[in-house]
Amino acid sequence: MILGNSLTAEAPVSSSKTNTTISPDGTIRLAITLHDGAIQHFEHPPAGTCTDWRVAELEALDSGFTFDEPVTEQWGHALTLIASNSLT
Repeated sequence: MILGNSLTAEAPVSSSKTNTTISPDGTIRLAITLHDGAIQHFEHPPAGTCTDWRVAELEALDSGFTFDEPVTEQWGHALTLIASNSLT
């Protein structure tokens, strides 16, 4: 969870915009666009709680990374608030 929390803590500070979508199966996907143009993705299962957020892909101009890192409840709560405010 240390990596997940670190990535989650950095994303809102380095962000220029957010976007939240919900897939047909109910998965919540939060995309945070960073100032350098990279996009950090977070995912949450349909019936999950704040403890079920995971750090997913990082899309970057020259490369990308795939993460599957959990975050703690504290950071999960923050992601839930961000996601609910940017739901499209």
